[in-house]
Amino acid sequence: MFGYRVIKCSMEKTREPMFIVGCFFIVLYYLSSNVHGQVDPQNRIDCYPEASGTPLSNYSKEACLSRHCLYDENAYGHGIPQCYYAPNYGYILQESQPEQTSNGMRFKLKRNTAVQSPFQEPIENVLLDVEYYTNEILHFKLYDADKARYEVPIPLRPSSGKAQSPQYEFIESSDASLDNIFSFVIKRRSTSQNLFDTSLGGLVLNNQFLQIVTRLQSSNVYGFGENNHDTLKHNLQYTSWGIFARDQGTNWLTNTNHYGQHPFYLVMEQQKNTRSPSGNMHGVLLLNSNAMDYSFTPSPSLTMRTIGGILDFYVFMGPEPETVVQQYTWLVGRSILPPYWSLGFQLSRWDYSNITHMKNIVQRNLDKGIPLDVQYADIDYMDAEKDFTVDPINFKGLKEYFNELKTKGIHTIVILDPGVIDEADYQPTITGKEQNVFIKWDNGTDMKGACWPGEVYFPDYFLERTQKWWAKWITDFRNVNLTFDGLWIDMNEPGKFIYCSNYTLKCPVNQYDDPPYRTKAIYRFDKENEKPKRLSDRTLCMAAHQGDPDNGGEPQYRHYDVHGLYGWSQTKPTLDTMRAITGKRSLVLPRSTFVGSGQWSGHWGKAKGESDNEATWHEMKRSLIGMVEFNWFGIPFNGADICGFSETPSEEMCIRWMQVGAFYPFSRNHNVWKTEDQDPAHWSDMAVGIMVKALKIRYTLLPYYYTLFFKAHTRGSTVIRPLFHEYPQDQITTDIFLQFLIGPGIMIAPVTDDNAREISVYIPSSHWYDFYTGKRMNMLNQWVKIQAPLDTIPIFLRGGYIIPTQEFANNTVYSRKKPFGLTIVLNSKGNAEGDLFYDDGDSITSVEAHQYYYAQFKWVQTEMKLTINVVENNYGSMEQLILDSLTIYGLDNIPSSFVIDGKQPVTNFHMKPNTQILELTGLNMKMTTNHTVTWSGSGIILVEQPDDIATKPEYRVDCYPDPNADANKCRGRGCEWDPPTITGVPACYVPKSKGGYQLIDQEAIEQYGTQYKLQRLSTKPLHKMAARRPPNYRIDNRVQEQQSEAPVRNLIETKDSEFSLFGNDVDNLRLQMTTSGTDMIRLKIVDLDHQRYEVPIPITWNPWSTAASIAQQKIKFQLTQTQYKQLGFQIVRTDTKSVLFDTSYFAEGFIYDDKYLQFMTTIPSRNVYGMGENTHPTFRHVLNSGVRYGVFARDQPPAGSNENLYGTQPFYMVVENDGNAFGVLIYNSNAQDYKFSEYEQDQSLLTYRTIGGILDLFFFAGPTPEAVIRQYQQLIGFPYMPPYWALGFQLCRYGYDTLENMKAAMNRTVSNGIPLDIMYGDIDYFENQLDFTWDPIRFKDLPKFVDSLHDQGMKFITILDPAIDSEQENYPPYSNGQAKDIWVKWPKDKNLQFNETGNRNMLGYVWPLGKTVFPDYFNPAAIAWWKSEILNYHQKLKFDGLWIDMNEPANFDTNKLQPWNWNRPEPWNLHCPDDEEWDNPPYKTALHGDRISDKTLCMIAEHTDGSRIFRHYDVHNLYGLTETIATLPAAQALENKRSIVVSRSTFPTSGAISGHWLGDNSALWSHVKYNIIGMLEFNLFGIPYVGADICGFEGATTEQLCQRWMQLGAFNPFFRNHNGIKYPDQDPGIFSAPVVASNRKAVELRYTLNPFLYSLFHRVHISGGTVVRSMAHEFSKDSQCWALDEQFLWGSSLLIAPVVYENKIEKTVYFSGLNSTERWYDYYTGKEVFQTTSTTSLVTVPAAYDYLPLFMRGGAIIPHQKSAMNTVASRLQSMYLKIALDTQQKAKGDLYWDDGETIDAYESNYYSYFIFNYESNRLTLEPWTFKYTDIKFLLDEIYIYGLTLKPQRITLNNQEIPTSKWEYVENMQTLHIESLQLNMGKTQKFVLT
Repeated sequence: MFGYRVIKCSMEKTREPMFIVGCFFIVLYYLSSNVHGQVDPQNRIDCYPEASGTPLSNYSKEACLSRHCLYDENAYGHGIPQCYYAPNYGYILQESQPEQTSNGMRFKLKRNTAVQSPFQEPIENVLLDVEYYTNEILHFKLYDADKARYEVPIPLRPSSGKAQSPQYEFIESSDASLDNIFSFVIKRRSTSQNLFDTSLGGLVLNNQFLQIVTRLQSSNVYGFGENNHDTLKHNLQYTSWGIFARDQGTNWLTNTNHYGQHPFYLVMEQQKNTRSPSGNMHGVLLLNSNAMDYSFTPSPSLTMRTIGGILDFYVFMGPEPETVVQQYTWLVGRSILPPYWSLGFQLSRWDYSNITHMKNIVQRNLDKGIPLDVQYADIDYMDAEKDFTVDPINFKGLKEYFNELKTKGIHTIVILDPGVIDEADYQPTITGKEQNVFIKWDNGTDMKGACWPGEVYFPDYFLERTQKWWAKWITDFRNVNLTFDGLWIDMNEPGKFIYCSNYTLKCPVNQYDDPPYRTKAIYRFDKENEKPKRLSDRTLCMAAHQGDPDNGGEPQYRHYDVHGLYGWSQTKPTLDTMRAITGKRSLVLPRSTFVGSGQWSGHWGKAKGESDNEATWHEMKRSLIGMVEFNWFGIPFNGADICGFSETPSEEMCIRWMQVGAFYPFSRNHNVWKTEDQDPAHWSDMAVGIMVKALKIRYTLLPYYYTLFFKAHTRGSTVIRPLFHEYPQDQITTDIFLQFLIGPGIMIAPVTDDNAREISVYIPSSHWYDFYTGKRMNMLNQWVKIQAPLDTIPIFLRGGYIIPTQEFANNTVYSRKKPFGLTIVLNSKGNAEGDLFYDDGDSITSVEAHQYYYAQFKWVQTEMKLTINVVENNYGSMEQLILDSLTIYGLDNIPSSFVIDGKQPVTNFHMKPNTQILELTGLNMKMTTNHTVTWSGSGIILVEQPDDIATKPEYRVDCYPDPNADANKCRGRGCEWDPPTITGVPACYVPKSKGGYQLIDQEAIEQYGTQYKLQRLSTKPLHKMAARRPPNYRIDNRVQEQQSEAPVRNLIETKDSEFSLFGNDVDNLRLQMTTSGTDMIRLKIVDLDHQRYEVPIPITWNPWSTAASIAQQKIKFQLTQTQYKQLGFQIVRTDTKSVLFDTSYFAEGFIYDDKYLQFMTTIPSRNVYGMGENTHPTFRHVLNSGVRYGVFARDQPPAGSNENLYGTQPFYMVVENDGNAFGVLIYNSNAQDYKFSEYEQDQSLLTYRTIGGILDLFFFAGPTPEAVIRQYQQLIGFPYMPPYWALGFQLCRYGYDTLENMKAAMNRTVSNGIPLDIMYGDIDYFENQLDFTWDPIRFKDLPKFVDSLHDQGMKFITILDPAIDSEQENYPPYSNGQAKDIWVKWPKDKNLQFNETGNRNMLGYVWPLGKTVFPDYFNPAAIAWWKSEILNYHQKLKFDGLWIDMNEPANFDTNKLQPWNWNRPEPWNLHCPDDEEWDNPPYKTALHGDRISDKTLCMIAEHTDGSRIFRHYDVHNLYGLTETIATLPAAQALENKRSIVVSRSTFPTSGAISGHWLGDNSALWSHVKYNIIGMLEFNLFGIPYVGADICGFEGATTEQLCQRWMQLGAFNPFFRNHNGIKYPDQDPGIFSAPVVASNRKAVELRYTLNPFLYSLFHRVHISGGTVVRSMAHEFSKDSQCWALDEQFLWGSSLLIAPVVYENKIEKTVYFSGLNSTERWYDYYTGKEVFQTTSTTSLVTVPAAYDYLPLFMRGGAIIPHQKSAMNTVASRLQSMYLKIALDTQQKAKGDLYWDDGETIDAYESNYYSYFIFNYESNRLTLEPWTFKYTDIKFLLDEIYIYGLTLKPQRITLNNQEIPTSKWEYVENMQTLHIESLQLNMGKTQKFVLT
């Protein structure tokens, strides 16, 4: 047993020891070397660390034993030491009680001689001094009790005396089982957590080998340097690093030590018994300057080894990360306050070659607008690389040039190396020898090395006389040769060259240059050489003398001890000299640094990608690590060589490096000789513009940087910090280094990979805003994909902070004269605070003398006040400066007014263009005075339009969208004429100052909205005769009077106030804004004075809100105003502040004319989907095509252009760049068009026009795409639930021609074993194409055939067209309709066919042989007639569903001489009046055809619902919908069953009552992809029962095309093969045997999945959503998914990846979250998809012609049913489940089941619903609802994919399943259970053990 002692922090002279029963730790129980197997391998301490680090270590068993260590014959590998210390090696207490000291205690230790020392000269007697330095700092050191040893001679702040309330405990113990080996623990008092714990043993103290081992409190370890770490957090998997100052470029090798020595580390502590960070942090300094190394083990533990001095430790308790650094710098010295000018951009290169080159580079950068504060001169300015010289030839005139730069505000810095040349007439060396300033040999002679100038001596800066010599030469050089502002001191490790000229320094063999242990800092370099490396490599001999010798001639120091201090010793004398000769703060930049160097210098450090780095992306990443580490080391003024020192960067690399370098504290572009220039101006103008953009941001932030440096200088804070400094309990932040913080308030997330245009950024748990847009990041504690185009570095601002800024200028001399601003970033409570330090930027003692300005800023939302409190006002020049602007992020409501100091109103405040950032400008507030800024109200936001909108032609608002524009016509409208030089841009455009509406009044609408009265700003041009609008013209249906336009012969001039496109603008509008819950907003804009047509189709809009819903509103409406008082409308997301809809910047484009309504809105993303019906080439809109799409129902096959197709779906959805989504419905049924185009800042622009009705807009907040669609469907109705049989395969063609051919197609299908559910009759089965007939000859026995289909379990669907033959004799459908007078009419006063018909029926011509009339489905009598005709026809032919075609309505060749199929000699056709604006509106929209009435009825036609009359002009797009509304009740009345209606023309709400096929497509490969796009779009439109004509309608298909299309078609919800007349048959059974087999395989696959598909339809039917969805829809936060449209999903879990290109037998598939957050499986085999070749989620899979790539997503359970020849038969087959486990080994799924045809089965509770859940190796199958009990099937099989462990036993309801019934395939991780025969009506529970 052993006892332990708690060493209390009281300092009494005497105390009694406390003995506590128990164990402090469990020790290994044996002491001698023959029980090494009992030592836990994880806890072994490596006795031969160089064995794994060098091939020249001579490691062997014998070598191990010679160190008296233990050897394991059975190597463990994985880094576990084979040679390790005995656990009883160490020291023993000499006295039972420690000696009390004035501020701690002293322990006397002696070495345990039972175990021999591994190295010579062990220290036998050791003192351990423990000093309670402060309450937060514990100091302890271990040193030789008998002999003085070297200790690091750096000044430290002394202890403040007795620590009264220490945060730590020092606990000592002795282990009786291990020879009473001594150890100790340092604990944190508040948590009792061990921070430093030596209980592992391994304490070794020898003359030249000192080692200490500590357990680590957590694995979150940081710091140590200077090394080229690849991660900020250390890898603890048996890694080791050396520390020893060395001239070693970061890119030369890996795992190396570099220029400085910083033996300081930090540990982010973890909570007890967890790996989660506790939020506490501590730091540890080993104050030792000898060569050392440090090693980690995963236990975790840390071993520190050094080869000299003592073990001198300081432990900093924090507990916050920032306070650790503050405590550290309090001890070693606070960092410098750099001169203000040094924060500017700096330019350098080695090898300017001559002064002309330097001048040219400087000038070209100035000419291109690059801000420049500091110009450097590298060694090439010297004469033969000699210090204190200037090349008299190449750099003649350098002094004068530097003086010239000074007049421009540019400072200069020159380089100096420490080595001075051994040259006879070189005065610095001559005087140096005279003054005895150089480092010596043992014999007193000067040691000579070799460096740039040749053979050189090295000054010994420990000598006061050397410092004076150095100061004199710098002073003289500056006075005589060259005036400079700072010094860059290089090569001060000291670095020397191995070879130079004919001389090389050779060090004799001795104990200093060849110690018994060389440390990893040296032996790491053995592997690149054939002999062991020495400490003196690349530097001086370790035996060299430094300092004054004592009386016995012994040196004060050996270079062996103080090598690491060389740069440190040079730095302070250099700074003192520069300050003495300039009288200013100056700047010194050393390459080599040590503990405390930061109090005198910065560091352009070369570690981690900083100094002699390389132009690689890897080095760019490393620079971020180095920047943070040097902030920990107390040297915050640091940065890398931007664009890389060596090698040549690409332009993109330099752009990205300049972007991140713009935020380095020390921002300098520098590169090596013999490479191309890389200064910013070297690159293209595009690159220069990007670099200037980044640098301008830096310069505006310089007051913030300077304030941070002030805090670092006075408080010890960091300037650059990692995320965990501010979020210390967030585990994810502990390993992030590719984003960093500037102070607490700014986060930079640079792009550090080639060709990257987006990055993943972690958003911690507080309000963060996009710097550029003001958008709030709403995904907290998550990784977010952020767009990062080449010209943008992602920057984020943290809520709660006020950041001082100053306007940009080309250097700080001028920027310091500019006005200040405050960037106010509000937190969740609407508050923010900040401060500003400012002085003259150059004085040495301004802080100490309080000669500075300091102010505090506080924004308090509840007080509605910003307070500016000047605390220190002792910088005189501040009197000349003003605070001129406030930039505010995060305002939920925009105030209506701001007032300064209670009396001065702010007149200029506006939203920054394209952002959610409020700017207040022109404030003119004196910086030296206290101020308050108050605000009130919530009003209209003044927006400032971006300059680009006013200047770029592509942003013009078209003033002449109609044809035949010219200059006079343009000016006649009050517009400007300027023919563009680029295509697609209007020559006639609306001036920014014209158009738009202003606010007149507003009033609340109960609790759910606001009503605004708007008035038009412009007047109509006088030369236009204003039309007299008849009162209520829409109601009394009188024709509007035509305006007349004056003949334009002379140049027309209009007044500034005059503007109108067509002269019928509505002067007064009412804008009604209402909300429905938290997710939806409606904007309805109507004519205030006259009633206009509104869509008469009912939708479900329930305006409501409560106080709670208002507080939780996801989106809000706000008005904006331009400088011309034009109103804009915004919809803003409340959490992120993203502006979803914004007409502000195109307010002149808001036009509300009688027949021309237009708005233009920006969209906060380029991921736009929807709007139709059109053929879009991609699912995500192509924005740069310049294409305008028309929306107007038309009998128009999709041809792949911008043609308007069959339906009207004015709905679009946007996926924002953060993955949120929203939707917009423009509820208008008139002819429309739209154009999406690119807009600034990765946004897009929508220009929308319609020629009638009103503007009625609905906004859906989402925020997920699926939520958007559900919200939309709450308005338009949830999708129709199709009968189960409608999910089966369907066969059709136009052109069977005979019943025999129809039968043959069916038989070919069935006889080949291809399931078939539905046969169709197209119009060729009609008699003379007459509805409700069949040809008595060609289709004589059709009724019997239909009956036989029913007998076999199949269905029949007939086509119906709306056009009814008016000339066929004895045709009841016409005569019955005529009797009820139900046809579409001519107006009473405009009937062009009256002389022919004698009535008002409008006649056309379509498929029937006679002229046709068109039912008016608005008319209740027509609805009743239609139903009656359908039911009557069903009495004769037992069809099961209806396919309604030609219902746009189509009329052939309207306005032409005759229809294309006219069958009579005399021409005839429907001609629409030329003199009516209804048929010839002033703007036609982007429709195909010459006139709006082409291929349809005349717009003047009338419809009626019995009480109202509608013009076809308004309701044309509703024709198909009204027919559908009339058809579904008739179809359901046939057998009182669900039935199905499939309509060609659709409108919003169609999906609630019908399906849709995608029209008359073509047998082309391009149309295969159109199939996918159309299917995805109609799922957005709320019509998920959709599909294409498989294999193509028009044209002859090919075998391969049809084969691939059948595979895709199997995943069309509407699954029909259909082709056109005169083309070859393409039914699936007609092809060759392999293709037939492939088709059968595809159809059978569909049938097995129908239960899953049916369940998906049930889900959307009751709660809304999509059945088929895009990858972007499901993975909206994955930007790689946004453009994908050649693969898609069923629901969220089944990924379909069809081959859509000819002759392809492989498919590249994108798997979102692959091998990380998601698991994906091959659907067929269960094999998990892995990507092993790269980090991408793209995988190329084989796809033979008979194979459809199909994948399951982890987490899903999908129900299946075995296939049969139709759904009647398949519904009897057994069920099986496929289960795909996710990363948590979980999955879930469900099944909805009813009889498949009862109307409203769910609503009438006639269904069953089953829930499946797999979790914790348990599978539960539960009948949640079991009301439909007529279930004929059993569950027979279960497949489980991704089961990582093989089950040993499986039970079902506590009964073991025999192993004969299940099989686990280990290499696939799949389980198959069969022969279950389970009753689905009962709960079934499986357990896998």
